[in-house]
Amino acid sequence: MRALHRDTGIVLGHLDETRFFTVVVYSRETRRFRLTPVPCRRPAEGAADIEIRCGACGQELLLRARSAASTARVRRRLLVVALAGLAVAAAAVVAGSLVHLPLADPLGKLVLVVFLLALPVAGAAGWRWWKEDGLRLHAATGGADRVHWRMDAPVPVRAAP
Repeated sequence: MRALHRDTGIVLGHLDETRFFTVVVYSRETRRFRLTPVPCRRPAEGAADIEIRCGACGQELLLRARSAASTARVRRRLLVVALAGLAVAAAAVVAGSLVHLPLADPLGKLVLVVFLLALPVAGAAGWRWWKEDGLRLHAATGGADRVHWRMDAPVPVRAAP
């Protein structure tokens, strides 16, 4: 989990080349990026769009930055959803183990469905809680941008329209 400092930054990647290597049943894609560290300052409250420039091509991009307090609120909300999902999944396991609930019963099916739905919700919310930093990269034109990526994200993320 990244600390929420007022002065922060991202690593912007500019896609230089993409190579494909294919053998009969195997295929590999290799991407090469030029990386640029981009410092930024979070707003004191709310959110702000910060104009940044790519160090490789000079194109203007937008970085939407949330304040540290706003990001902490989002993190708390995600943590509550993750813990609630875990509690519901645990309650379904306990209910299924204490009382014999055959799958032929509607209640048994309901407990199984609740358990199977609560786990992915808890996992996705927990992942987002851990990785949320309040910084989003956007293309300034509003169109799709397949060249600029945020490389310090948990998974490299393309600039959103």
